[in-house]
Amino acid sequence: MLEDLNSKRLSSTGVGRVRPPAPARGVLNPLRPLRFLVADDNDGDVHWLRMVLDQTGAYCTLSVVTDGEQARDFLLRRGGYANAPEQDLIFLDLNLPKLTGIEVLRQIPGSARMPLCIITGSDAERELLNREFGIRRIAYIVKPVDRMKLLNCFRCYDHLRPLADTLST
Repeated sequence: MLEDLNSKRLSSTGVGRVRPPAPARGVLNPLRPLRFLVADDNDGDVHWLRMVLDQTGAYCTLSVVTDGEQARDFLLRRGGYANAPEQDLIFLDLNLPKLTGIEVLRQIPGSARMPLCIITGSDAERELLNREFGIRRIAYIVKPVDRMKLLNCFRCYDHLRPLADTLST
């Protein structure tokens, strides 16, 4: 089920961490948290992703859906997700119930242009995703997620690259 869009706020509170500098025009609003959609049916994996995001110092909120139909409806802003905000990045597990991650992407017009970070347990679908949706090698993470894999995924997208560079120092 979708968690409250304003819940699970992650912020950098560690000593010595600073907020990233203001981004270039048209990139990100530094005054609002990043919005990330997580489509994953494994609570442990979602918890681990939250921990890694927190450790990187990313200032973000997570919206979580637990099956492919919910992911599709969220991204298409259908039903209970009609007022869902635009997401800065979508973490998509490929092995979702009801619809797989690949089936979700096939049902979303323009999915090749979406900011996606594929998170899965194997390398098996990497070539298919690259061929069909243009998912770059680095935006495909084989679990477990870690800080460097996450920052490399951020670097795939112009609007998140400055943040990744700031958080990696």
